[in-house]
Amino acid sequence: YLCRKTMKLYANGCSFVFGQELVDNDPINKDNMHTAFPAQLDAYNDAWSGSSNIAIANRTMDYVRTHKPDCAIIGWTTWTRSNASYESDRADRLNQSTYKPDHHKFPYRTDDNYLQVLKQTSINIVESLYHWLEYNSVKPVFFFSFEQFTVDVPTLWDGNNWNDAYYGASSWSKFRTQQHPEQAQHDWMANYLKEHVL
Repeated sequence: YLCRKTMKLYANGCSFVFGQELVDNDPINKDNMHTAFPAQLDAYNDAWSGSSNIAIANRTMDYVRTHKPDCAIIGWTTWTRSNASYESDRADRLNQSTYKPDHHKFPYRTDDNYLQVLKQTSINIVESLYHWLEYNSVKPVFFFSFEQFTVDVPTLWDGNNWNDAYYGASSWSKFRTQQHPEQAQHDWMANYLKEHVL
């Protein structure tokens, strides 16, 4: 792989990578992206608040096919989200909408079999995209933003999530699990990636 100064970097994820709450809590205000960690790395930030893992993978593959970055930094989200078929004013650049069971009021299956299928789908997406990126000569750098699950490909911090890596295994970290990263956490992430990964 190329050295960091000459690499074309790409980043994707949900609201954590997007930078939501760095300026305000508007999930589609792109001003939030200006000081998020991808901006500090001169990476193209394709993250979108509320994304499912399949939406993240779809955007990544679409971008890689056209722009051929050298490295893709992907922050995976919770496996409980899925793509939705309804129209939304919060759809991403591919017009994808996401169903978030903790935010939407219409019926959501909670039987064990369906939940296992949702989780396995996210595992398949993460593992498949990792190998697809490698096949296309793009260095994959994967991490879990706030809720990890077990995958058979390398992820940062031995599979732990970004909040736990930043705050350490403390009660404060558990409190922050569902909170968006603050500016200091984005600064830390940019430096971590520069020093240890890129």
